[in-house]
This record gives sequence, C-alpha cells and structure tokens, in this order.
Amino acid sequence: MKNKIGVGLFFAVIVPNILLFLYLTCIATPQYISEAHFMVRGEHSMSGLPLTMMLQSGAGESVTSDDTFAVQDYLVSRDAMGLLLRNNDLAQVFSRKEADFLARFPNWYSRRDLESFYKYYKRHIKAQIDADTSLSVLTVRTFSADDSQRIAKALIAAAEDLVNEINRRQRANLVDAAQKEVTETLGQIRDLQTRLASFRNTSAMIDPERQSVPLVSTQYALQSLLTATQMRLDQTRQTAPDSPAIAVYQQQINILRKELETASARLTGDPNSLVPQLTEYDSLTIQRQILQQVLASEVASLQSAKSRADHQMVFLEEVTQPDKPDYPTYPPTIKVMAISILCFYGVYVMARLLTAGAREHRIT
Repeated sequence: MKNKIGVGLFFAVIVPNILLFLYLTCIATPQYISEAHFMVRGEHSMSGLPLTMMLQSGAGESVTSDDTFAVQDYLVSRDAMGLLLRNNDLAQVFSRKEADFLARFPNWYSRRDLESFYKYYKRHIKAQIDADTSLSVLTVRTFSADDSQRIAKALIAAAEDLVNEINRRQRANLVDAAQKEVTETLGQIRDLQTRLASFRNTSAMIDPERQSVPLVSTQYALQSLLTATQMRLDQTRQTAPDSPAIAVYQQQINILRKELETASARLTGDPNSLVPQLTEYDSLTIQRQILQQVLASEVASLQSAKSRADHQMVFLEEVTQPDKPDYPTYPPTIKVMAISILCFYGVYVMARLLTAGAREHRIT
C-alpha cells in the first residue's frame, strides 16, 4: 500500500513538477518587462465631481476620469495592436527564433490569425490603475529589453495621439457649429453690403435719408411761399381789383405750382422718386442692423464655445517614461513552482480521498 502511495505521489506530483522546473530553468526564454506610469487629466476632470468625492480624492481615494479608462482601453485594443504591427514590427517581436516553442507566437497550440494574435497581445500588454497612486501603469513584456522599451514608448506616443484626437473632436463638436453660424451670417452681411453698394450706384445716392432732407425742406418752403403769394393775390383782388400786381402774383403762383409739382415728383409718385428708394434703403439698413446684432450674439456664442472647449481639453502626462529592464522578471520560477506543487499535490490528495471513499462505499 505504501509503495502504491509512493508511486502515485511520484508520478502525480514529483514528475510533473520536475518537468515544469526543467522547462522554466532550461527551456523557457527569459522575458523583460518595461513599465511606464502616466495620467490623463484636464480641468474638467475634477470640476464636475461632487465636493464629497473631491474630499475623498484628496484623502487618498482614487477618482479616475472617463478619459483615463478610454486611454487604457485603447492601449490594449485591436487598433493599438494594428498600429504596432504596421509601424513597429510587433509580429517579429513576438516570433523571435530564440523564443521557446511555448512562449512565442505562433506556437503549436495557437492559430495563425489576428484573433489568436490579439489574445496573445493582451497577455503581454497590460494597462491598469495603480490603487495606491491612482496612476495608470503600462507594462510591456517581450523577449528583449530593447523591444519592451521600444513598444512601450510607441504605445505612449499612440496614447498621446489619441488624447490629441479626443481634444480635436471635442473642439470640433463645440466650436464648429458656432463657427459655421458666424460664417453664414458674415456671408449674409457681405451679400447685403453688395446690395447696398448696387443700390447706391443705381440711385446715385450715398445716404437717401440725409439727401432727402434738403428736398423735403425745399418742398415745404415752396408750399409756404405759394400759400403766402396766394394770400396776397386774394387780398389784392379784394382791395384793388384793377391792380397790375394781380397778374404778377398770378404768374408767381403758376411758377411756384410748377416747381412744387417738380419737387413732389422727385419725392413721390415715380418709381425713381426718393420715397421708393428711401423705402428700399430703409429695408436694407434694417436687415443690416438685425444681421449685425445676430452676428454679435453668434460671436459671443463662439467665444463661449471656445472657452468650453479649452476647459474640456485633456492631457496625457508621463510620470515615468518606459524603462529598459536590466534583467528578466518573467517567468517567475519560484512563484510558478510553488503554485504548481500546491496544485498538483492538492489534486493528488483529492484523488486519493475520492478513491478511498469509493472503496469504502463498495465495501459497505
């Protein structure tokens, strides 16, 4: 019985762990981990939070913005992987000839497609929040210290490009609509100015309102003079019916009436007279005043949109740059061996207990 136990323990626990130890120490290729710490922050990151959360953040609890999670998700995304495949020879980094048959890609148990490579990529690229410092930690694990540092730097640069793109899109969403309204209103004002210039050229009047004042004054003066002359004529006819002044007054009245008709025609009654032109000019100036007020309002909205866009900008700041590891830290041989021994021994003990229980059940 003891011999059976010894043989079972040997083949179930000792042999697998010896094989694993030989693989870890003699076959497994050392892997180097490059680490970088960064944070994504902006003015709006804390301004929108309640006071209690701000106080908690100051007391040491982490308050992380959505932009931070967006950057972390991007670093382990297919987009980032595709960028590294195109620009940084990521496929060659993970398929080095010196890498062992289990650690490199592709290996004997994986398919040669992007989906399998992406799963492999996520096992070697990690982006997480450090609970103690609330900083984002990027770790890159490859078979070369230089490759780990180079890939980590490329990912940080890609994250900065992503943050810049986020800022550009936010600014476009906030500013472009307001800028479009301002541009459209400026175009309407330019069209209106062109119509005003065309009106002045056609009517030969720079300011019909001011130029109408002398014409109206002249009409009033002629009307007053005609009335006074008519009164003198009527008085002379009553006091001296045979006076030669009557003919003179009559001639003056006829001349004044003709001049008054001419002055009235210049003001009203003709499509080219002053009143229709003044009406058109008033319409154009009112439209211009309205558009100027609209433009002032839209410019204020544009400035406000730019201010909000500046307030919502985010920045990626590197706290520590990707380092070049001096020695490999993967695989962790001692840790793996300890877990393996415990697991195999636990499975062995469970198997023994189940076997013993089955025997007892059969005996009873």
